[in-house]
Amino acid sequence: MLIRIATTNDTSGNPRRGWLSVTAAGQPLRWIEEGYLGSAAIAGIDDGETMAIHVQPKEYKRLQSVGVNAQLRQEAGL
Repeated sequence: MLIRIATTNDTSGNPRRGWLSVTAAGQPLRWIEEGYLGSAAIAGIDDGETMAIHVQPKEYKRLQSVGVNAQLRQEAGL
């Protein structure tokens, strides 16, 4: 499942949007930065189960970190 996470643009006007990939049980797997790509960022990854939430910037950074850390743990074989 993919969860689209979005918040306000940063102070330079750059978008802060990304996708958190999670298992059916909600375990984070990885973070996919969307930026200006839109849905093209998840081309070939989308499993048809998606949802979107809009969060405060602080929560966006936390969720982004959760996804990145999960991906790093997976790559390290932990």
